[in-house]
Amino acid sequence: MPSDSHELQQRLALVQPTHMVRGLAFNAVLAVVAARQGDEAAAALVQRVGLPRCVDFFSYPAGDFLGLLFATADLLEPELGSAEAVWQACGAACLEHFFYMSTVGRALAKLIGRNDPRRAFSYTPIAYSTLVNYGSHDCRDMGAHRLRLVFKGDMQPAAFHEGTLRAALQVVGVEGTVKCTPHALDHTEFLLEWA
Repeated sequence: MPSDSHELQQRLALVQPTHMVRGLAFNAVLAVVAARQGDEAAAALVQRVGLPRCVDFFSYPAGDFLGLLFATADLLEPELGSAEAVWQACGAACLEHFFYMSTVGRALAKLIGRNDPRRAFSYTPIAYSTLVNYGSHDCRDMGAHRLRLVFKGDMQPAAFHEGTLRAALQVVGVEGTVKCTPHALDHTEFLLEWA
């Protein structure tokens, strides 16, 4: 089933003209499409949604990124099973692209280290502020092996962030789970737990 165009319109209504997303997020999503369906499919998707050539650390409209996420879900849902699965894959790709391919991400990865999720996720507001200029992304300690992330004012699908956070647990080097509780289209809480 194609992604919900009504939901896309609701999310787009939350986007302000000043809301921007770094090009590396666009490029990571397009890399998912290219890896699964080839470079021609990724190029056709760029044409379909009307994107310019994105440079990783230039900023582009958040509404364009939402359009890309929903169009990618339409394209890859038959292969991955659901729009949520596609968005999770896109979120994971963005995290991996940021930490492994960008200079800022590699530097941040050295700062946060490995095997210390509490320390790593305390950098969540900094990491998100390098990628988007909207919303709040706060980390709250919940005791041993648990923490809660609260995202407000971020209109991207919760499944996208869920994929990002699962990939972040892998980057940190721990096995864990991410449970999301949506409160509104732009307000979601994520409970992270690890062994």
